[in-house]
Parts: sequence; C-alpha cells; structure tokens
Amino acid sequence: MLTPAFKLHQDADFITIVIKAPFAKVAEAEIFLEEDDFKFYSKPYFLRLTLPGKLVEDGREKADYNADTGEFHIQFPKATPGEVFEGLDMITRLLAPKGTTSAAPPLIQVLDDGAASDTGDEDDQEETFDWCIPQEPYMETAVPMSAPKYGFANQKSGVFLRLQEDLVGIVDCPNPDQLSVTERREKRLKAEREKFDVDHYIGDLYDDSAIFQLLTFRPAIYKELEQMCAGIPVEVAVNFSEEEEEVLRKLPRKQYLLDSVEETSVYLGLVDILYAYLYNHRTTEGENHCESGWTVCKISATLSWLEAFSGVKDVLVSCYRRTLCYPLYRNWKLSAQIQQDLVTTFRLGRRRILKCLLDVRSVLHDQDCRYVLNDLYITDYCVWIQSASAKRIHALAEVIDKIMITKADVDLGLEEAEHLAKVALEANDEEVSVVSDKMAASQLEDSESDESDTTETSDECTDSDDVTTDNDDVAGTSLVVSKDYGDSCTKDRENSIFTKTVEQQTASDFDKAVGTTIISTTESKVDVSSNTTFSQNTETLTEKEHSKTTSSGPSIVVLSESSYEEQGTEAVEDQLCRDVAECHLK
Repeated sequence: MLTPAFKLHQDADFITIVIKAPFAKVAEAEIFLEEDDFKFYSKPYFLRLTLPGKLVEDGREKADYNADTGEFHIQFPKATPGEVFEGLDMITRLLAPKGTTSAAPPLIQVLDDGAASDTGDEDDQEETFDWCIPQEPYMETAVPMSAPKYGFANQKSGVFLRLQEDLVGIVDCPNPDQLSVTERREKRLKAEREKFDVDHYIGDLYDDSAIFQLLTFRPAIYKELEQMCAGIPVEVAVNFSEEEEEVLRKLPRKQYLLDSVEETSVYLGLVDILYAYLYNHRTTEGENHCESGWTVCKISATLSWLEAFSGVKDVLVSCYRRTLCYPLYRNWKLSAQIQQDLVTTFRLGRRRILKCLLDVRSVLHDQDCRYVLNDLYITDYCVWIQSASAKRIHALAEVIDKIMITKADVDLGLEEAEHLAKVALEANDEEVSVVSDKMAASQLEDSESDESDTTETSDECTDSDDVTTDNDDVAGTSLVVSKDYGDSCTKDRENSIFTKTVEQQTASDFDKAVGTTIISTTESKVDVSSNTTFSQNTETLTEKEHSKTTSSGPSIVVLSESSYEEQGTEAVEDQLCRDVAECHLK
C-alpha cells in the first residue's frame, strides 16, 4: 500500500483533510472515523492518522474528489467547536499510531522456575498489541526533465516508480520510467515475435467458421453512417445514454495547449486506441465482458507499452501485428475489417469517437488495476476530443482508408507459414488420394476374383455336364457286332471308348472283319466306319458257324480311355490287328 501525500487545515468548527491520490480508484474509496482515529483507503493508497483532538459525524461531514488535481477533500466537524488542534503540520507524529508498540522493561522481573506458566502474560500482551503497519510520509520529488515521457501527449513521467510494485499488470512494459521510447519499442517488437503462434494463425486461417460469423456482424456505426448520408443530423444519429451524459458532466474542464509534435502523437494514439476498441466491439458483437479490458489494452500498444507513434502506417502495422499475436481470434481478414470499421468511425466524427472513448473508460474503470490508464490517457482523450478539429478527423479517415497493409509489413513470416501449410495440405490430399486409389483397386481386384471364381465354378460344372453328355452319347452309340453279344457290348459302352467283337471265321471273313468299325469319340462326335458292311457280314454267318464260334467263345477287345490317350489311335489299331490275328490262329 502507498501512503499518499496529505495536508490538514482547520477553522473554528471543522478539520479539512486534503489527500493527493491521483491514481486512486475513486468509486471504491472508503473513509473511517472514530473520535481521533481517521482512516482512508482507495486502492492503491492507505492513510491512517491519529489526530490531536476528537471529531464527530453529525451529518455536516462531506467529501469530494477533484479530478483536475487528483485530490480528495474530506471535512469533519470538531467535537468541541472552537477547539484548536495543535501540531497539524507534524506529519510524522500524525502518522504514528496511538500509544507505543513496545513496553518498557519491568523494574522487577520474575525468573522462570519451570512450574509457573506465563500464559496470562502472553494474553495480556496480545490484548495490547497494535496491528497497524508503520507508515512513512510520502514526499514528492522532482522528476528530471530528461526522464522518459508517456501518457496523453507524452506529458507524464515518474508515475510507475511507486505504482508498479502495488499494481501488477498495468502495462506490459517493464520499468517504463527507465526506458526511452525507442527502447520500449524494441522490447515490444521482440515480445510480439516471441508471442506469435503460427499454429494458432494457420488454424484460424483454415478453420474460419467463427471468423465468418464475426465478419458478418454489423456494428451500429454503419447504420449511423447511412442515416448521416440520408441527411439525418449526427446529434440524432449518435445518441448518448444517461450514464454517458453523467460521466461527461463529471469530466474535468481543461484546455490543452499542444505543439505540432504533441498533437500528432495524440491523433496517432487515438487511432491505436480506437482500433483496439473496435476489435473488441466486433469480436464480442457489441457486448462487453470481463475480458474486454484485457483485449483493448493488449491490442493497443499505446496502453500496454506506452508507445508513441510517428506515422499512421506504423500504427496500423502495430495493430495488425498485435491482433495476430494476442487475442482469441487471429485472422488477417478480421484485422482488415477492423480497419474499415475504424475508417467509418472517423467519418462519423467527434461525437461517435467520444462515445467510443467513454465506453473504453467504462471498461477500464471496472478492471482491477487498469483503471490507472484512464488517468494516464482515456480521461484526457474524452476531454480533448470534444474540441478537436473536425476537418483533421475527416482527413485522417481518408488517410487510413487509403493505406493498404500487406502481410510482409507485419514481419511475422505469414506468407511463408501459409505456403508451408498449403504444401502440407496438398501433400496430405495426395496421400489420401493414393490411399483411396489403392483401396479402390483392392476392392476391384477382390470383385474380379470373386467373379472369376464364380465363372470357373460354372465352367467346371459345364465341363462336367459336357463330359457326362459325351459319355452318354458314346454309350448311346452301340455297334452290334454279333447278334448274341450285342447285349454284352451295350453293358460295357459307358466305360469303353472302342468296342470290337471278333468271331472265329474263315480267312475271307477275317479279311472283311479287319474292316470292323472303330468308334471314335472326340468332342462329343461319333465316327462310325464300315458299320454297314460289318453288320451285314455278321448277319450272313451261318447258324453252324455261329454255333462253332459260340463253342469256342468270342474274343472281346476292350480298350479303356486311358489306353487310347497313352498309345494313340494307330498304336491301338495295330494292337487290335495283332489280337485278331492271334485269335484267328487259335
């Protein structure tokens, strides 16, 4: 806690306490009084005073805050009117708590004999112990003229020498009171490069469903611009709420005397702050939330790094870079759309800009530590913009509209990252295509294999049927060699390819018998040769000769299919002739 600078004044009836706390959170200020014990708290300040007389609360007490000087004026009536309080200028004495925090050693000390208990003594000491922290009076020291500057128009310095220890996270810049503008910029650029996440950027580039919704959101500024183009006055198109009007009444009344360099710095800082605000407005679709203050401060280098820009393009490049490094949505198209929102806002003029600044002030006011930035920047901007040049504001809108920021300008390697991502996606698509083709080919082969198996099975069945048919045809072609052995030949026709019946007869009959029919089956065809002659000769045999043949028994030559295939037709005929000759000799 910081002990603020303070002063006390008195008259016959009242004591006035003036507390200088320029960065206090006024809305949360607390004041406590009990007779001569006075306490004041407003983060990050705390003050406790022990007064030389007693005060009362009877309804005449009052307190107010001067925003111009950053001072609290607190007034209490005296318990005894006309009493003079002595030593109001003895600051150290007033800061000391009542009594003393340590007791003088006793004249008689009882030594511990091991049996006695000192619990009671400790209890007495606890009851009289003062828990108040020691306070040191704050004495303002002059800030060197060469000290680094920041704040509105770069007119402030030395603020963070005491505040940064108590208000952690106000800004990202470490030790801003010890770094020049150039040093702060170098550290900022380095921090942005380290923070940039290429995976996050590529993810938002290709998975842009949420980004598309944000891009289609239509802020109120476009409707207001349409109304102005239709001839409706800006006072009607852009309205202030009752809360905003109340804030405007409480703003300090100041006049700013700025040289050209300071004025340029103020305009460029305004561009930076409004860009950050419009990003938050679009990404939240007009509804601020608990992270809105963080978003505005992170995107605005003015608020997070106390940056002082030198050109409009430098401001836009910084805004683009930070929108691609810090917030949730990091998309190039979204950053470009915010630039168009910025152009529209400046074209609407001072009234719309003031309304945006009041919203920024409200958002930062509700933050735990960032309300200090209102005192450094936003409150002064709210006062200054009301008297800013309308002509310069419109000219600035046209300049912003003409500037085209490229991906090379932000120096984050966006083009290389997008190229690598595209190559990776194409390679992945090719791999997917190859795998898909392989799967399709495999399925086709399986299908053809199934069809081939089915065809082969069908062919086997057909071949089996053909063989059966051929055998039946061969079996159905029976050559009656003799009337007596016809039935015997018919019984053997299913298992034989060639059938030959030779009976013992005369030499002339044998010569005729040599021309016996050879039945050949090839491709289900039956070739019958000399069938008629042999049959006729057989029928002309006399009954006597037939009886002789019967008594001697016939010789039936049967050749199996395997013998026919192994020996061939000519070999079979030769063997048949030899067998017939042998039968004849017998």
